[in-house]
Amino acid sequence: MSLYGTLFRRNKEAAFSNYRLWESTGFVIAYAYSTHLCARMKLYVMLVVLEIGVVMYIVVEILHARKIRRQKEKEKQAAALEAKKSPPEPEETDDEKDDVDDDIIVTHL
Repeated sequence: MSLYGTLFRRNKEAAFSNYRLWESTGFVIAYAYSTHLCARMKLYVMLVVLEIGVVMYIVVEILHARKIRRQKEKEKQAAALEAKKSPPEPEETDDEKDDVDDDIIVTHL
């Protein structure tokens, strides 16, 4: 369930509603075939569904990691572009620091 919160940060309510919809659909499907299949076939169906779920979870994790990596690269490129646009500020010398200190007036002791 926390996977939905991380993948859909902007639309958490819709994500959890979608989760509940598919969870309920799964219950309905399992209930519908429960009287028509023997226990062995039900186990096979559940095993196949479990394997599909694990594979799709791995795919989602990989895609999410790629998305995060692309976002970080874009941020680095934007920072590098911003650094190129603005000229570097000259470093202050000790004389300039002394001038700044002279301008400070202490009004309270």
